[in-house]
Amino acid sequence: MKYGSREIDINVWNGEKLGYYIAIDTETEYIKNVEIPEIITCQVYSGKHAYYVPIDRIKEFIDLHDKSIFVFANAPFDLDVLNKCSNWDYFPKVDEGGVFDIQIMYRLHKLATTGVIPFKYNLNLLSKEFLHLELDKNEDIRCNFAQFKNKPIAHIPNDFLEYGAMDVVATYDIFNILLGEIKEKFPSSNVLGHMYQIKGSIALHHIRRNGIGFNLEKAKEFLDTVQSEMKDLSEILATYGWVRGEKGGKKRFNRIIDRAGIELPKTESGDYSSKEKDLIKYRDHYFIFSYLRYITLEKRTTFIRNITTSRVHPRYNLLMNTGRTSCSSPNFQQLPREGSIRSMFCAEDGKTFLITDYSAIELGTLAQVLYSRYGANEMQKRINAGEDLHKYYASVLYNIPVEEVTKGQRQSAKAANFGFPGGLGIHTFIEFAEGYGLKLTEDVAQNMKNQWFNAFPVMRKYLQGEEGFVETLTKRMRANTTYCQEKNTPFQGLAADGAKIALYDLIKVGYKVVGFVHDEIITEVDETKAEELLDLQEHIMVASMKSVVPDVDVAVESTVSKEYCK
Repeated sequence: MKYGSREIDINVWNGEKLGYYIAIDTETEYIKNVEIPEIITCQVYSGKHAYYVPIDRIKEFIDLHDKSIFVFANAPFDLDVLNKCSNWDYFPKVDEGGVFDIQIMYRLHKLATTGVIPFKYNLNLLSKEFLHLELDKNEDIRCNFAQFKNKPIAHIPNDFLEYGAMDVVATYDIFNILLGEIKEKFPSSNVLGHMYQIKGSIALHHIRRNGIGFNLEKAKEFLDTVQSEMKDLSEILATYGWVRGEKGGKKRFNRIIDRAGIELPKTESGDYSSKEKDLIKYRDHYFIFSYLRYITLEKRTTFIRNITTSRVHPRYNLLMNTGRTSCSSPNFQQLPREGSIRSMFCAEDGKTFLITDYSAIELGTLAQVLYSRYGANEMQKRINAGEDLHKYYASVLYNIPVEEVTKGQRQSAKAANFGFPGGLGIHTFIEFAEGYGLKLTEDVAQNMKNQWFNAFPVMRKYLQGEEGFVETLTKRMRANTTYCQEKNTPFQGLAADGAKIALYDLIKVGYKVVGFVHDEIITEVDETKAEELLDLQEHIMVASMKSVVPDVDVAVESTVSKEYCK
């Protein structure tokens, strides 16, 4: 096979012991759903010859190379395919660090060197960037391997064999280049925390395949009601001259605001702002009230209006710049609490959801970061003593005993505890606090910050320093950070990594995880086993998070429900 300037031999594997790093790829039947497809071929490469492993010898090949590192271009997919055809339990291999994914490595490398994770990162793009080689992605070949199902490798045409071999050789070469660059630039990185991300990737792949139940009848009733109200609102808005989607809508909006005498900030293009935070203070005006209500209803429908099946399979993105995940189709991680949309996601008959979330986990991970950098501190001590940090800070702020703190005072404390650690300045904090129902003057906000430093003195050290580069305790690195990104990433990213480990650990022991919302995990279990499985789920989630937060106590809260209700 011609591969760039090299010739690569293609052989059928016959028991040869290959090297330490082995790239593995599979070709499968072409399917569009989320089921695990049937394997057609398995090809491997470790630097000399490309081999096709007969399907009935895949487990033998895996067992022979139990000390080798397996490298994939899309590990979660290929691992499930290999498991399906050979009953290979790949979890021990992952746990011992024996599985690498070049697409994950690439994202981690880009985050560490540029501060931004690329939107696209498939094998062909990586091949062009690192090998200056464009892989042949002939659709007539890629989508037609199924015709060779259960046939000997000798019966597969050469152009198909070369197609598969090219991918696995490219995977191997890209891995070696990435590994070399990462070790050279970041020798102490432990390959930028790949272990946490590969586990998260495997878990999210399982969650997508599992899907989550959806009540189509309830959704239809909701959409009918909402669309009826939106029709009425659109007629009201039209009397002012504003029609959704009509050309010139911004100019019409500007004229309406001018006529109403409303003082709104303007965008860079000179149009009046249509942001809710700017409009809401004028909601007594009938146009503004109707406009805000229309936009709110429209946003709600976007989450469910395209769902046509009773089980949906959201797509999770493993790694944002912060270290957190994201979600789409639908965006399950940002479902509105209002309007009964969450309750449309439901368990199957005879099943129920176990919904468990970490309690104030980012304060816990912040306390761990502080402990790792500066030693024992007030935040860590009080969390480990079982105290409520919001009540504690409120007692300092208002100079009262903890037991006298009111619900409203605790709410004020939450704004400070969640806002100041990320480096918010006074003006930005005032805006942030509005989300907690607080209207603050500069003097009041400054006093809150001063008292917050009195409550947690070590935070003065933490909030020093300049922007530019940051590293998490899990060794993930982020370049070109702003000041707030530098302060947020260590504890926010640590919480994200701990949650990914929890997802993986739950799936490893057999839980059917059907939803994930940052610090909240949803599993679907038999109703008759809910009580015992809930205890185990909570135990696993605490233990998993403790693997990255060893010096701070971790707590969880749970709900058992037939519907998603958090």
